[in-house]
Amino acid sequence: MLKSRLNITLMRLLLGIASLLVLPHIGTLNPLFIVISLALIAWSAFVHFFNRFSPSTWVLLPLSLLLAFLVLKLHGMSLGREASSSFLLVLLGLKLLECRRQRDVLAVIFVSFFVLITPFLFEQTIALALYGLCLFFLLLCALVVNASSSTAIRPAVVAGFATQIGLLAIPLMLIGFLLFPRMIGPLWAMPKDASNAVSGISDSINPGQISHLALSNETAFRVRFNDASPAFNELYWRGPVFWQTDGQQWTVSLNATRRETANDLSPVNTLYRYSLVLEAHHQRWLYSLDTPIASPDQVRLTQDNQLLLKDKLRRTRSFDLLSNTQAAPEILTDKDRLRALALPQNTDQRVYQLAARWQVDADSDIAVINKGLAHFNQEDFYYTLTPPRLGVDPVADFLFSTKRGFCGHYATSFAVVLRAANIPTRLVAGYQGGVYNPVGEFWEVRQADAHVWVEAWLAGRGWVRFDPTAAIAPNRIQHSIDFNNQRLGGEVRFLIEPSEGFSNWALQFTSLLQAIDYYWESGFLAYGPEVQRDFLSSLGIDGWEQMVLWLAVLSGGLILMVTLFLYRLGVRKVDPSQAAYLAFCKKLGRRFTYKKPAETSLHYFTRIAALKPDLALALQQIRQQYLLSRYAKTDVRKLLALIRSFRF
Repeated sequence: MLKSRLNITLMRLLLGIASLLVLPHIGTLNPLFIVISLALIAWSAFVHFFNRFSPSTWVLLPLSLLLAFLVLKLHGMSLGREASSSFLLVLLGLKLLECRRQRDVLAVIFVSFFVLITPFLFEQTIALALYGLCLFFLLLCALVVNASSSTAIRPAVVAGFATQIGLLAIPLMLIGFLLFPRMIGPLWAMPKDASNAVSGISDSINPGQISHLALSNETAFRVRFNDASPAFNELYWRGPVFWQTDGQQWTVSLNATRRETANDLSPVNTLYRYSLVLEAHHQRWLYSLDTPIASPDQVRLTQDNQLLLKDKLRRTRSFDLLSNTQAAPEILTDKDRLRALALPQNTDQRVYQLAARWQVDADSDIAVINKGLAHFNQEDFYYTLTPPRLGVDPVADFLFSTKRGFCGHYATSFAVVLRAANIPTRLVAGYQGGVYNPVGEFWEVRQADAHVWVEAWLAGRGWVRFDPTAAIAPNRIQHSIDFNNQRLGGEVRFLIEPSEGFSNWALQFTSLLQAIDYYWESGFLAYGPEVQRDFLSSLGIDGWEQMVLWLAVLSGGLILMVTLFLYRLGVRKVDPSQAAYLAFCKKLGRRFTYKKPAETSLHYFTRIAALKPDLALALQQIRQQYLLSRYAKTDVRKLLALIRSFRF
């Protein structure tokens, strides 16, 4: 049992660190393992502070096997992040229980370092990084205390030495961050509900089955424009394109044909260059402002202007994009015309009748479309996030019965009626608008900004965007939804009036935090394999062989430099008088008896004189001259002369 004052202090530190290591896992791991870990830590605290109920090896061994079996039982044979993190937390508690010697303390510290990494398997926020950095510093302090043999080491000394160690590690950390092969980041998934939906983008649109659209304030992506940004009502962030419908839902196809040539770049004043930091959404599409001009590496630009990633996005990534807010005219193939006019055979006849009424006195397709938009604006339609459930024919139910819904209802019904009027139509899902951050000078697009609109093909103009939601709820297109003041089942609120007083200060502070988070994501989390490859190529480092070579050379050279620095720092500078005195004591030790480490010159020479009284006078003269040359800074040559003339 650790009973010394130093070890009790060290155990308190380790128990506190262990408790703090468990906290980030609350809400991510099985609550059972959180409770078990905290119980083991509390048991360990009781053992070390009250010296009672200390478990023997015959108790710890079966307990360890039982808990390991429990982890495997609940997680199966999978060694994923949940199972591994749970096992490490349990292991930390068990190691604290068997802590008896300094070696056990060292094992606890090393296990704690491993546990410190596990929260980053679930999320990589800047708040978690700062929290982990504080725990890392406390673990360094624990290492310093454990390595010290002093029982009265001051906290300031421990903190200072731990800070020096941390600062020395920063260059090596930067080399590893820049050159170590990048790995895929954290994975997570959002459960879906059949009747309730969270605003966002999926691979199908079925508003008829949604009775409550829950707004999410989670960030979808952030955008920084190289120059001036477009007007708010032009911020349409294009995602998946939907062509097929069975009357109830629209589905997306990821097998769209690749666009062989870039889109027309004219007119120049509608071109925008920007960088987009996209959060992991576990889909293949990349969002872009309206009509993308070209695709980045590992991204495919399709004929319907989708940007499709090679694989599903499982980590935060940054993209440099170029877009045009005015699509260039293009030719509609016969195949695409048939796709854009297809309707299920069981489409309600009232839909065709409504389309016919829109076509009365309309001499062009655009006139029919304008009549349709006026229909939504003048009839008794209502924009709401809590629409009633629809039946087997959601379009007819919405158009002729409920007339209450959000963008998905208006876009899907508008597209069906336009197809019934023989106008080629498709749906586009993405985001509209965003919240501008004046501190970081970027747009933050949230899941609450998810939107669906219609594209109709017009002769001589190509695919043109029409947003029926703007006809019924223009504020949705002119302003972003006010998430904080939204009431369940109440009227949809928008960010129209500027904040004042305390609310304005709170908004500015929030903008500052979001700006810091943006730079964290764009500068650190988005530094993936693609960004690393481009960065190293700019330095002339191509291929993993050169990367590994530079990593080994720079890391090895830095470790060697730090080692030499620490060695020189640890070598004590001995002045000539002390060196002569120590060499003289070594000679006396070989002839008579050696000097003890803490023995003064007076005590040592007195012991020698007791063994050889005839040397007492000479020893006294040497001692006096040593003190004069060492502390009075007299000439050391007199001391050297006396030592040379000494005879045993």
